[in-house]
Amino acid sequence: MLAGGMMSFGQTVAPDAIAPLFNSAAPVVAVAAAVSLAARGPWSHVTLGALAGPLVMVGYYATASLRGFGVSASWVVLWCVAGVLFGAVMGLAVWLLRGHGAAWLRPLAAAVLPSVAVGEAAHGLARISESTPVGYWWAQAAIGVAVLAWTVATRLTGVAATLVACGATAAGAAAVFAAYGAF
Repeated sequence: MLAGGMMSFGQTVAPDAIAPLFNSAAPVVAVAAAVSLAARGPWSHVTLGALAGPLVMVGYYATASLRGFGVSASWVVLWCVAGVLFGAVMGLAVWLLRGHGAAWLRPLAAAVLPSVAVGEAAHGLARISESTPVGYWWAQAAIGVAVLAWTVATRLTGVAATLVACGATAAGAAAVFAAYGAF
């Protein structure tokens, strides 16, 4: 919740060049990943991720409301549900990338956070570049690719796993881009 509160403040006080960071899904998914690192087993990873995502959103919207900004109940529900879903998937991905579970799932796990970052960046570049800084979206895309490269280099072995991770990232990013287009 603290991260969400910080995102609300960051959105209004951060320099324009990084302001979208505080109103983006990628940081929420990254928080879910970080929180799930405290877990031990698969269910605890999934549970912590699934709790972290919506709690960040609750913190964000509660802080925004306390600061006098309008808050739409439908947007709160939408982003909290998305936080549960993506947080749970990210928690499972963290568990898999820690060397647990089926090895064939690890390339898919490696694609989760990069998919969100790159897909959201594509949305920013294609749909809202007139109202948000283009440089930010390019930086977010580059960070997504860097996370993918680091994860592939440190958590996967073999060309096939690398190709699957890259393909899954492209497919996931396209799905995120399409989902953003629906709203």
